[in-house]
Amino acid sequence: MIRLDGLRVRVGSFDLVDISFEVPTGGYALIIGPTGSGKTTLLDAIAGHAPLLAGRVLAHGRDVSSLPPEQRRLGIVYQQYHLFPHLSVGENIAYGLRYAAGDGSEATATRVRALAGLLGITALLERGVRGLSGGEQQRVAIARALAPRPSVLLLDEPFAAVDPATRTILRRELRVLHEAEGITTLQVTHDFDDALRLGDMVAVMAEGHIVQQGRPEDVFRYPNSAFVARFVGTGNVVAGQVERTGEPGADGRFAARFVSGTLELHVIADREGLAHAVIRPEDLLLSSTPLPGSIRNRIEVVVERVEHLGPVVQVQLAAGRDLVAAVTTATASDLGLRPGVRVWLGLKATAVHLV
Repeated sequence: MIRLDGLRVRVGSFDLVDISFEVPTGGYALIIGPTGSGKTTLLDAIAGHAPLLAGRVLAHGRDVSSLPPEQRRLGIVYQQYHLFPHLSVGENIAYGLRYAAGDGSEATATRVRALAGLLGITALLERGVRGLSGGEQQRVAIARALAPRPSVLLLDEPFAAVDPATRTILRRELRVLHEAEGITTLQVTHDFDDALRLGDMVAVMAEGHIVQQGRPEDVFRYPNSAFVARFVGTGNVVAGQVERTGEPGADGRFAARFVSGTLELHVIADREGLAHAVIRPEDLLLSSTPLPGSIRNRIEVVVERVEHLGPVVQVQLAAGRDLVAAVTTATASDLGLRPGVRVWLGLKATAVHLV
């Protein structure tokens, strides 16, 4: 595992404050956040390239906080790759093994071939790195980091420099590689899709702090703030007021009304007052006729804009506050969705997450 206990780091005028996070042995965790939130600084601190003002870094039960980078047994891949231009692909991968097994030894050659096979770059082993595509360079950099069998693999925006199609392929290959090697992995990224597709756990950073952590699907579905909701792409984040309409149950939750301008929604809440309503676009139901009474929120709305995104259609609706719904292309066609069309919107009270 890798554990961060109350890390504090200062780089220039920027501070990381009280960073605590743990990745279990063999786990795959991601640190996500916008540009400038401190993700790469945190990775540098773990790797030993940024000094700690406070706290500890533990890797597999060993406190490595005071060790130089080369003694921490951590593999790291930066987004610039940093491949050695004067070495072949095979020599780049073998570079970290030169002291462990002896350059040119059978053990080194076996390890290089095994990693190249997992990453689909066996045919490139004799080539120089100049002229490789971004995806090929990324595979070489990952193989080089894994070759010495580090206790933890650190990845800094590993897909930042590749096109969307290559990104999809690399995500899949990285997950297969992670399962094959069983290595504890910590990746930083600004793309929440990486967390949903790769991670067992995720931490969201903002301005040098971790503001939420947990399973990716939980953070995605139940963000703890408007900032997290917007960052992970929740879709609809509406500011308003919660007013109680029922008595609390055994769990302390009660029926309430959420009011934002002329928009009123039936919701389930645990407190009154100012709040943000977080609504997933796919939880908004659209119909050409009024929806059944079992759906508490039934509102007639006007379609403002329709955007086709492959198999999904995003529909912007005027509902007192602009809301965005996500439907299939078949549903959009059946309802004849286009600007100016009036439809019924349905939303279960339990589908509104309040923060």
